[in-house]
Amino acid sequence: MKLLHVSDWHLGRATYGASRAADQDAVLDEIVDHTKHFGPDLILHTGDLFDSWRPAYDDLHRALDILERLADIAPVVVLRGNHDSAALFSVFTRLLANRSRITFVDRARRPKDGGVLHFDSRAGHRIRLASLPFVHANRMVDAFEDATRWTSEYAKRIHIIAEALGKGLKTDLDPSRDVLLFAAHLHVAGATWSGSERPIHIGDHYASKVERLPAISYAAFGHIHKPQELPGETVTGAYAGSALQLDFGEVGEQKSIIAVEAEPSRPPTVTRIPLHRGRKLYSFSGTLDQLDDVIDEIGTAICKLTIDTETPASDLSDSVRERLPNAEIVQVIERCAERRAVALDEREGGAGGGNEEVREPTLDELLGEYLAAKGTERAPVVEVLETFRTVLAAIEAEEAPSFDAEDVFDAAAIVVPKTLAELGEGAEGVEGGGGSAG
Repeated sequence: MKLLHVSDWHLGRATYGASRAADQDAVLDEIVDHTKHFGPDLILHTGDLFDSWRPAYDDLHRALDILERLADIAPVVVLRGNHDSAALFSVFTRLLANRSRITFVDRARRPKDGGVLHFDSRAGHRIRLASLPFVHANRMVDAFEDATRWTSEYAKRIHIIAEALGKGLKTDLDPSRDVLLFAAHLHVAGATWSGSERPIHIGDHYASKVERLPAISYAAFGHIHKPQELPGETVTGAYAGSALQLDFGEVGEQKSIIAVEAEPSRPPTVTRIPLHRGRKLYSFSGTLDQLDDVIDEIGTAICKLTIDTETPASDLSDSVRERLPNAEIVQVIERCAERRAVALDEREGGAGGGNEEVREPTLDELLGEYLAAKGTERAPVVEVLETFRTVLAAIEAEEAPSFDAEDVFDAAAIVVPKTLAELGEGAEGVEGGGGSAG
């Protein structure tokens, strides 16, 4: 028996506003090529066919076109993922009826009601597939139950479904003929995610345990975008992962599909087939000179760039784009040294710092730490800090501040609080729209 396991295409995805349609077309063509070469008996997509519950018409066409091309090779089963619409999958099923070799699994079902599907292999084996699409917690937990039990109750009920499907797999089992498979769109505890998945659907309350899965030849999982084997050693299975690098949390990941060859009552052979088509994502942090050193490496990638500068560069974005004419740049962030303060390493009183008591930071030190992290928008950070210290000193002396540089702002337009207490109570600052100190 030959199985091809694919997952998480997320058709309709945009990465920082950059359409991935052309990249998806390229990698889907590559998947079709690999499928023809492998010649599977069954093709299994473990969820997140689309990126949203209401995909655009172009993405509906793209999905049905690629699935029909795959169905010309072997039967295709598509599980609903957390990004997919159960109602849309149900409509697909009604429209296709018995005219297609594509099966959409829109919801969890009992084994006798479609929870266990049967297919024949070219070698004469019977493939028995138990399928568990994504199940939302609000479909599993009664709203009137104790909220403190929701986490445990969700996992417990998922395990009940998995156990029921496992029993269904073994009903009328012929050990000499049957190959047992389990497919799910779930977060298994211990799996490592990329960071681009929806965090609300991969929290601990959505985590199932791999040791609770039924005894099968192979477990095909979707939901986690990082390609990986299932944690533990109790079940042979894997997350196929997404077909493309979908977000910058996936930079550097080698995407793949999985080819499985299995015989009844024997361990399967599992092979990852790497995918190379479609643009990669590239994240860079450094100076323009350092960027010049990796231009060839970036090529046509979709880029998010952080550029270090000594002084503000008004034409930075244009300069970067001139260097990378073939790349698609979705973000350029300037990290300007002049606009950032250096945070203090020590707050101990005295130069030695050793055994003296730690003191509370001053207001200007706190501002310095803030500017070290956030920077300033226009004025050099040194001027902002000096202006702030001047105002603080004037407040403590209960007098109007005096500035050497008249162009910082008009001191006559400032109403200075008489005490620090008045400052904390919200005393008036700059009147008449004068410039800001920080």
